[in-house]
Amino acid sequence: MLTAAPAASATYRRDLGDGLILRWSTAEDTENIAQLCSLVFRRKAEEPPNEHMSREVRLLMRGDHPLMGPGDYAVVEDTRKEGNPIVACTCLWRQNWEYEGIPFPIGRPEIVASDPHYRHRGLIRALFEIIHARSEAEGHMVQAITGIPYFYRQFGYEYALDLGGSRTVILSLIPKAKEGEPGPFTLREAAVEDIPQISTLYNRRRAESVVWTDIPEYYWRYHLEAWKAHPDTDRLLSIQMIVDAGGAVQGCVMMPVTRWGSNLPVWMLEFAAGVNLQAVMPPVLRALQAYGAQLPTRRPDTGPMHGISFELGRTHPVYHVLGNALAPQYEAPYAWYVRVRDVPAFIRRIAPALERRLANSAVAGYTGELKLDFYRGGLRMVFENGRLTTAEHWPVPLYDSNASAGFPALVFLQLLFGHRSIDELRHAFPDVWTEHDPEVVLNALFPARPSAVMPL
Repeated sequence: MLTAAPAASATYRRDLGDGLILRWSTAEDTENIAQLCSLVFRRKAEEPPNEHMSREVRLLMRGDHPLMGPGDYAVVEDTRKEGNPIVACTCLWRQNWEYEGIPFPIGRPEIVASDPHYRHRGLIRALFEIIHARSEAEGHMVQAITGIPYFYRQFGYEYALDLGGSRTVILSLIPKAKEGEPGPFTLREAAVEDIPQISTLYNRRRAESVVWTDIPEYYWRYHLEAWKAHPDTDRLLSIQMIVDAGGAVQGCVMMPVTRWGSNLPVWMLEFAAGVNLQAVMPPVLRALQAYGAQLPTRRPDTGPMHGISFELGRTHPVYHVLGNALAPQYEAPYAWYVRVRDVPAFIRRIAPALERRLANSAVAGYTGELKLDFYRGGLRMVFENGRLTTAEHWPVPLYDSNASAGFPALVFLQLLFGHRSIDELRHAFPDVWTEHDPEVVLNALFPARPSAVMPL
């Protein structure tokens, strides 16, 4: 059975054969989706269903989540089995990112699950086809996902941005407070009234990152308030304000509300301008240790808390203050998968950033043409006096292409998002090459710089 409705439409239905139907979810699918996800997201087949995942699915499908609604799961149901179980699914979240201050919307597929008995039938590929269709219909220029190694390369994604990266403080290394000395900095639960200050603190370092997650007011409000109206729903995270002895806010920190390992993860830690981090960190570490010590654990076999893991990306000012003496354990970042279906359109979107880079480079005012061979297509960019006038798909001719450089198509995304330099890519990929003069311009347009993209 085929449907005349477009793949992005809520009424879309597609017959995959053997009684399997691809469609979009409704609120009535919540428990079927929760059951599938609770069985798939386990470490071992003999473990009980993952109840935390069940509760997360119910939260996403409740209708008030800031990233998606109950109709945003793409599902495959088996109509030949009693109850029409959901056998594969993924959902679409919406976020806004910035590229050096230029906003662009993204679609984020997440919670990808398939029943092991239904694998190797192309179900996930079919799900991603309609996820991409809806995302693009809503104007998302980019899709991004945090996921298992290699898998999403099959669907047009490339590792192109840092994800995570941490330094861990061992509890036994935290300096003890002097006897009788009051704690100069403590934590208090954030309230809705703190949202403007939280936003200001969060955005203090956005200029240090090529790509930045825009976090709107309603997202902060959701995590501070919405869960209170639903006692049966897990609270996902806690935002705490760092206050001095007089009650003035000096920073904020974001952490989980349950501990599932030996370390307490810290997902955001920002301080107000003028705060001496070297003076602040010892009492803040003690406050974080006390917070983590009273958290419930997600699993009965979790064990005692041993450390505080600052999961703040590749670089963060706090890392320099902690040093190897306090934070001897370092974990390098993993990476976001990123998909850009129309690279020329995205280049045109971020043109002001590219033009700023040129203006501040050794090739300021550049006039010329760059042709990039992606081996299955290409990109042509034209600049006049430092301004981008053309960015378009370039069909590479069979002879005399006069290309300026060559990149495997997806590998170019690493350069585009500042994840790797041309030299780094050339070292890893023999099919990356550039002519000398165009390389100078490309290095000016696409310098390697870190990004700290927070996954909401």
